[in-house]
Amino acid sequence: MEISSKDCNPKDLYKLMTGMIVPRPIAFVSTKSVYGVHNVAPFSFFSAVTSDPPIIMFSLGEHKGEKKDTLVNIEHHKEFTINVVTEDIAQAMHESAADFAPDVSEFEEIGLTPIPAAKIDCMSVKESPIHMECTLEKVIGVGANYMVLGRVVHFRIDDKLYMEPYKINIAELKPVGRLAGNMYSETKNLYKLDRHVDKRKLR
Repeated sequence: MEISSKDCNPKDLYKLMTGMIVPRPIAFVSTKSVYGVHNVAPFSFFSAVTSDPPIIMFSLGEHKGEKKDTLVNIEHHKEFTINVVTEDIAQAMHESAADFAPDVSEFEEIGLTPIPAAKIDCMSVKESPIHMECTLEKVIGVGANYMVLGRVVHFRIDDKLYMEPYKINIAELKPVGRLAGNMYSETKNLYKLDRHVDKRKLR
């Protein structure tokens, strides 16, 4: 099958790309509205950008021609938390993607517990074992979408996951990845690869 992107509409391209770029990590983003409502929502167009400085990114589209609550909150408040999604909270995360009104806190609706972040004025998800507390670096418009760049100012990690020096026990973390549609994946059967290239050809 040969497909030219110019022959596809945005919905077709979304289906293609989300079926090919898998699994994707999930940014479970908690924010605070101008009215003090604490919002949490998942986004799977998410990645690290650089570690020096520690910058992450996630992107999101519009909803019915308007900015989503998460973006509105971040542009106003300039702070947010990325909560890592694990098997234990996968269902709650999925439920939070429903189209709740701006004055409704997803925390209350999906049964997760908001706790104050350590260094920013925002709530984190207690049931998530890793929180990345961020300040807004920049919002970049890309077509009808927005790429949010955040600077991580603080990491909160469950002690049982931390392996010195500065490593995470992935097997114990049990992160969940996003596939396409309502499909997700678990992180199991981990394996390590060794490199067997001719070292004489390396710099």
